[in-house]
Amino acid sequence: MEVSRWGLLVPVLTAVVHCLALVNQEDPDPMDPGPLDSPPRPALPCHKLSVSNIDFAFNLYRQLALEAPGENILFSPASISLALAVLLLRAPAASRPQLLEGLGFNLTMVSEAEIQEGFQDLLLRLPVQDPQLLLTVGQRWFSGLGPGATQDPVGAQKFIHEYVEKQTQGKLGAWVEELRNETAAALVNHMLLRARWARPFDPSATSTKEFFVDEHRAVPVPMMKQKAPHRFLHDPELQCTVLQMDHAGNATTFFIFPKRGKLGQLEDALLPETLIKWDSLLRTRELDFHFPKFSVSSTSRLELLLPRVTVGGGLPGQPGLNISTITHKAAVTLDEAGSEAAAATSIQLTPRPHLDLHPTPRPGTEFNRPFLVMTFHTETGSLLFLGKIVNPLG
Repeated sequence: MEVSRWGLLVPVLTAVVHCLALVNQEDPDPMDPGPLDSPPRPALPCHKLSVSNIDFAFNLYRQLALEAPGENILFSPASISLALAVLLLRAPAASRPQLLEGLGFNLTMVSEAEIQEGFQDLLLRLPVQDPQLLLTVGQRWFSGLGPGATQDPVGAQKFIHEYVEKQTQGKLGAWVEELRNETAAALVNHMLLRARWARPFDPSATSTKEFFVDEHRAVPVPMMKQKAPHRFLHDPELQCTVLQMDHAGNATTFFIFPKRGKLGQLEDALLPETLIKWDSLLRTRELDFHFPKFSVSSTSRLELLLPRVTVGGGLPGQPGLNISTITHKAAVTLDEAGSEAAAATSIQLTPRPHLDLHPTPRPGTEFNRPFLVMTFHTETGSLLFLGKIVNPLG
């Protein structure tokens, strides 16, 4: 009898708990191609979410890629999942299965109580205050909005804008979302990451080189240069190169470079199992390479791509509210010192559904073509940021 892939992966997370095999463990001998052998880490409640959260992230990525072919994509799966998880606590029992299934959870494999415990554990473990790694996560309700509210809509909107700017330290620029007249409440989740490289690049070695946006166009991009050991592999099946660069803290970033014409094949193969396969193949090698600096941002409307359910009102006895709009913005800057990224997810709630259906390499090589980027929090296995860099200049 064929075993469900969920039945295979969940034991990996709970027993081996390699955080989807993504927690970086250095080989005893950096040049040893043999398998890694490290003791399993203790299981955490949040590990029960990792497979579903990553599957949710990859499915959302594919939908965004279909809507914006040939464009940069960037979002924070963790921010979006946490925002929707907050709504779970307010949703009536009849709405919860739809919300959980929309988040990628199989309720025959993990219970609603375990999911709630996992998200609460995640909120406790994600924040980090360290000179080498800063990670802040939080959310806030804004209620008392809409028709008949005592609060001035313009003033409320300004307050939300100022809140997002403060919590993300201005990394997102101007928060452009506008409150709808019928919006009764809004939930805003924010995330800020500042992660230094474990092996920083030398700024004096950076020089301008060509980055091939597509077959016919190249743009001049500052390319960093480094000779250092990193985990690296070439996947002949998916015809891509995977480079892992660790941060000086509990985070790591994967860069995946498909061969020309193979991006679609790679995107279709984005599954938790693919990450586990890559981890089993990654080996530490001495690399002499060039890598692009980049600074990109992306704004997405997600209400048609994510579950739209009724949630509880702001006060006891208040009628249920419906998800009206979901706006997400993310930005990342990567340079010689490390990576800085921020994201915010805003969910507007109205007394009735909103019906608008049209919302706005190998060693010694140069990594100079479009690629995917994934930044993980290694303790929890959380996918903090996921994107596609087509043009590093934004």
